[in-house]
Amino acid sequence: MKFKILILLLTTPLLYVNAQNKVSDYLNVPGPIKLNQKEYTLVWSSHPNENYFKQEYLSSNENVNKYNSMVLIDFIKGDFNLKDIVDQKVTELQEMKKNNPVVNYQILENNGEYILDFLISENSKDGKEILIAERNIYRYKLINEGKNKGIFLFAMSERGYPENMDTFFNNLKSNSTQLIETVGNYKLPNIEIK
Repeated sequence: MKFKILILLLTTPLLYVNAQNKVSDYLNVPGPIKLNQKEYTLVWSSHPNENYFKQEYLSSNENVNKYNSMVLIDFIKGDFNLKDIVDQKVTELQEMKKNNPVVNYQILENNGEYILDFLISENSKDGKEILIAERNIYRYKLINEGKNKGIFLFAMSERGYPENMDTFFNNLKSNSTQLIETVGNYKLPNIEIK
């Protein structure tokens, strides 16, 4: 059961399907989230079991099924080793890279937190075209106080589609560290489970 919960925590928003209409702020995160000169409001949330919470935020002009940028907050209650969680995600990315040369990642550590910066893609069946390119900056933090003991994930996801793929990759090359700094320096909200 613990392994299954961890896999849920580590899933990426690629190929996301909106299957829920009711949105609950399970973690009592004050909003909107202001990041990278945009405001993001809660648009989707899930609480699939007693220990796992997932919330997704978009700016007002974005669509959850075809977004350009999204903020994600995940929390899983429990006693975990932060490095093990990051290593598990890296193993998943290494497996993906075997069949997809676009997949790439780097890990940064700062004050007991980890940032995983990674690029994934959905490609055409023949592998000749990138249909969706997605860059994610995952910031992992261990929370050790009170009933909220567990892993906190604060993340930013940016996507490119065929119509703006060149711009997406050019921006990635010219501003590769900017998004890492933005996510890394963001003052993480205190969470309080409802």
